[in-house]
Amino acid sequence: MFFNKFVFSARSLYVFVAVLSVVCFPLSLTALTSIKAGDMEITSKLMTFQNNLYVARGGMKATQKESVLTSERGIYDRSLELVKAIDNVEVVQPGSVLTSDYLEAYVNEDRILAKGNPKLVRISDRESRDESGKLTSKKVRIILTCDEVEGFNKENRFLAKGNVHVVEVPYREGETEEEEKENEGKPTSDLKCETLEIFSNEDKAIARNDVLIITKTMRATGDKAIYLDKENRLIIVGKAHAIQTSRENPDAQEQVSELHATKIIYYPNEDRTIAVGEVHATVYPKGAKPGGDEEDTKDRKKKKKKDSESEDSEELNMESPSDEESSGKKGEKGKNGKKGKDFEKPSPVEELASSDAPPGDLPEGLPEGDYTPVGGEPSDAPPDE
Repeated sequence: MFFNKFVFSARSLYVFVAVLSVVCFPLSLTALTSIKAGDMEITSKLMTFQNNLYVARGGMKATQKESVLTSERGIYDRSLELVKAIDNVEVVQPGSVLTSDYLEAYVNEDRILAKGNPKLVRISDRESRDESGKLTSKKVRIILTCDEVEGFNKENRFLAKGNVHVVEVPYREGETEEEEKENEGKPTSDLKCETLEIFSNEDKAIARNDVLIITKTMRATGDKAIYLDKENRLIIVGKAHAIQTSRENPDAQEQVSELHATKIIYYPNEDRTIAVGEVHATVYPKGAKPGGDEEDTKDRKKKKKKDSESEDSEELNMESPSDEESSGKKGEKGKNGKKGKDFEKPSPVEELASSDAPPGDLPEGLPEGDYTPVGGEPSDAPPDE
């Protein structure tokens, strides 16, 4: 140590005690604004040191190769080779910016872990075809949000976990924060999944678990999706399902196709789809909705029910009694619709018509006149005087 350079005089003893107090007790090191953590350089306006911990207040900046980390405050644990950035954390790398509330940087592992509303924004060049089929290139802004982001710098790999949401919007230089938020609400593509692994050097990304992809012309779902940027190819596997709107040429009529397959390969720049393995495809005319529109389904159910009721009604009418039979049944039940003593008594004429009695045996209560029983001849007896 440097202590052996001092001669033990009264002056040397004073210096020794002063140095010992710095090592044993926390002291603000206003002169020390920069320290080394591996190949990372950490600077701060105010830094204290105690028990192998450097505490940076009043802003912290850590520089490592092409990455610059800034935060309001931070801690460097020298024994664990761990840097903790706290509040308004920002990591700037070529072409991308990562923000969060909290971040851990593992110096020896060259690894970072961001938590607390992490957001990764990347500017990239994207090729696409316009309506005439011409290939054009333009800059896009890709925004990733999730529960936490883990970065492996040596492998140039990012792993986003939990409620992953990625949107792609046109890049407009000089946008304000309000304009950026408004622009993010109208994405050209939208991805949701549980985990997303990004390989920067390979321009490859793998989305896993409950994958949902939405573009201007397609809506696809699956267990996993692999995007190869250099090859302009998106591969969806595991219960792959896609609904796509397309036209063969700009003048052709728009059509909607629905695909179920083991694997669906989509080429965004060409707006072309290939289905592989156990393919089931359906093409719907313009205006029709895949899977059946909910209102149309309700109308069909109502119509089916109505037709069924109509058929039942017809069957009931076919089996219902005639007017004469109804009259007879009504007579049996009576005016109150009950059988028994309240039934309606037939008139004398009806009784006569239905009577099997001999011609001369007429029922009482008939009005005066000549009566001929059904099947008989007129009576020869003279009318009563």
